[in-house]
Amino acid sequence: MPTTRFRNILYRAALPFFAPRCGKNPVTHIAGHPIFCRNSFIHIIRKHHVLGSSTLLYSQNQNSLILTSSVTPAHESSPDTLFRVASITKTVTAAVAMKLSDSGILDLNRPVSEYFTSENEKDSLKNITLRHLLSHTSGIVDPPDLEYALENRLPFSTLLPSARRYEPGSSFHYSNLGFGLIGCIFEQAVGLPVSSVFDRYIFDPMKMNASLEGCRVPLNKIMPVTRILPYRKNKDVTVTSLGSVRLSDPDPLCHYGHTSGSLYTDIGSLFTFFHMLSSNDNHYLSAASVDEMKTEHASYGALSPTLSYGLGLLRINDPYISDHTVYGHQGFAYGCVDGAFWDDATGNIIITLNGGCSEARIGRLGCSNRDMLRWAFRKELPAWSE
Repeated sequence: MPTTRFRNILYRAALPFFAPRCGKNPVTHIAGHPIFCRNSFIHIIRKHHVLGSSTLLYSQNQNSLILTSSVTPAHESSPDTLFRVASITKTVTAAVAMKLSDSGILDLNRPVSEYFTSENEKDSLKNITLRHLLSHTSGIVDPPDLEYALENRLPFSTLLPSARRYEPGSSFHYSNLGFGLIGCIFEQAVGLPVSSVFDRYIFDPMKMNASLEGCRVPLNKIMPVTRILPYRKNKDVTVTSLGSVRLSDPDPLCHYGHTSGSLYTDIGSLFTFFHMLSSNDNHYLSAASVDEMKTEHASYGALSPTLSYGLGLLRINDPYISDHTVYGHQGFAYGCVDGAFWDDATGNIIITLNGGCSEARIGRLGCSNRDMLRWAFRKELPAWSE
């Protein structure tokens, strides 16, 4: 994955020569509102080598679903295709936290060490609050051995001595480990496996077809993910090693890998969730909780001056995309580049999920997401009301 400006330049230069292509006519199905700027959409799909995708647009109680396919590798999306949506999971995690806060089960400002009884865990979490974890201001950075620790069920306290680099609240450092710890706190506070917490407090009430466990959903319904650069034939990822293990019992010392990026769901369910967040008629979360999620808590700084972060929400203020603040989240994992966003002034929504895509970025925002957002908010959705 290109992580620096120089690597992004090399990555983009290599794309036309070494990345698989989706084909000349990748769109296989359009349902709902007609698409006026179809050629512009196809250009984005081909430019970013998108391998099998579902894209949903919404404006003024009308929506459109666009499905695409690819030939090599053969990825084809359908309305009920399930996607592992990577870091879009963080927004759902934040909504669960706010629901538990609304219910009096969690306190955003309480030191999370107080949810644990062992002195080892208490010491490793000292001075960190749930608000810090939700806003990536806990001072925790991702250690290089995070995946090894998760696969070998090592307690989080073994990672934190090296992962805690900054004072809580002092600065923004995007952290999958930090967000994963929220799942441990859910288990401590509710007494259920983290997947069951999500089922009880969000998936079942909102009738979402969703799970944190890939092993609980039909394998033949999951979109495989292919990294397009470097492309390796037959190296698709369908269910990760983490998602293949059933969470039958709570294990709050070791279940720190799910709430940062392990959600499997379909595009219709994800739309239900994001429409809830963007709607003024929201019966799931209090208005105060939604406002708290949307409020800026940290800035990405000079690397991405148009980006800031709320609680589990990416905030975009970029005139290239919209004249208004755009909220949502993107997801990068194993080659996919997903995005789910809404324009706060209009309520317009775009969700785009795929089985592989160019991972090039401008700052920290995926180039494919940036182009999709501009197409949706500057061209396609305004045309619906003309």
